[in-house]
Amino acid sequence: MNMAHIFGLPAALLVLAFAANRLSKLTRVPDIIVLLSIGITLGPILHWVNPDSFRSAISVLGTLALILILFEGGLELRLRQALRYFPAGLLLVILSFGLSLGLIALMGRAMLHLQWTDCLLLGAALGCTSGTIVIPALQQIETPDPVRITLTVESSLGEVIAVLMVGSLLGSSGGSSLITDLATNFSHHIAISLMIGFAIGAAWSKLWPMLAGQPYTNILNLGVVLGVYAVGDYFKGSGLLTALVFGVTLANLPRTPHMTRQGTRMLAFHAEISFLVRSFFFVLLGVVAQFVSKHYIVPILAILAALVLARFLAMQGSRWFVHDVEREDTELLFWMLPRGLVTAVLALEIVNDRGAVFSFLPAMAFTVVLVTNLFIVWGAVRAGRRAEAKLAPDAPIELKAEDVAAAKADSAEARTAPLVLTAEASASSEPPAKSAAAGSSET
Repeated sequence: MNMAHIFGLPAALLVLAFAANRLSKLTRVPDIIVLLSIGITLGPILHWVNPDSFRSAISVLGTLALILILFEGGLELRLRQALRYFPAGLLLVILSFGLSLGLIALMGRAMLHLQWTDCLLLGAALGCTSGTIVIPALQQIETPDPVRITLTVESSLGEVIAVLMVGSLLGSSGGSSLITDLATNFSHHIAISLMIGFAIGAAWSKLWPMLAGQPYTNILNLGVVLGVYAVGDYFKGSGLLTALVFGVTLANLPRTPHMTRQGTRMLAFHAEISFLVRSFFFVLLGVVAQFVSKHYIVPILAILAALVLARFLAMQGSRWFVHDVEREDTELLFWMLPRGLVTAVLALEIVNDRGAVFSFLPAMAFTVVLVTNLFIVWGAVRAGRRAEAKLAPDAPIELKAEDVAAAKADSAEARTAPLVLTAEASASSEPPAKSAAAGSSET
């Protein structure tokens, strides 16, 4: 491949990614769908790009995209708002992930004849929504803050739960210790992530004012973000949750107006880096796509139906806890069920550990990713229509011809009717000047 191709292809991809992002406001189609379509066209359809050249890089690039997106999401969260809507997000992730896990496990047992532990692995890999897709998509969809915060909390926690669940299941010896292992691992990972994220965030908030405004400090901050993930992962916590907590801590500690402006610049820098990384990631995800074979068409349809049913039940059970919005606005909770990076990465991890038993999983995982992302399009369209309806002026009142004629007749009758005054009214309506003159003559 010559230099023209090496640099020309990324240039074209970035231009298309920018155009798709700008056009998303008009078409209401999130740019993620366009990027996936470009990747599928370049790889599985036209075979212009060899997928084997990127399979090893997709996991690293996807993890980097997820770190940046979660950190950016943490910077945009205000703790007072987040705590207000956190119960709704927590309930949504528990219901959505729990129901998806259970229904997919039942489908895996009934149609794929897997062992129960393998059924739980299948459900855990396919059961969580993707923060790498939900958070950027919410930036392009007009939605109230309570719904946006609820979905951000749900997608962020869902990915962490899925990673912990799959890791616990793969490392478990089975039997009665499974539940104990899961509870222990969950509490351990969450406690370590919270402590590390808050501690480094508090320390960096003291150092950042001394360095802000100097050249290349945003690059330094990017290095700190990656270091936070590495430290959280090294100490057996969740690196992703640590990065999220780090961003939330920086956004909510007290700061001066000058540091608020510096924080806005830092957020803009990370937003652009995140856009660059995720653009390449979603194109590469389309390039390495695998389509499910005909032998698994019925099982994948059953699994997709289980995901839709689980999401509908989760939305119905949690929409009442989303405050300060109309009931119609919470409909977006149903449409935002996309699977993404974590689903693809966990599928590869399970195949590497369990071997031929899950040979079908990578293709099935991508099919689930592709189909569930299509739901965002319709959700974006409906959200846009509701936003336009709220901004539209009130419709004019239409009067029938007979109503107009009757109103005119009443008006004419009121103008021609004689003025009749009673004696009391005549006396009370006597001009004040005249009454005063009469009073002075008497004296």
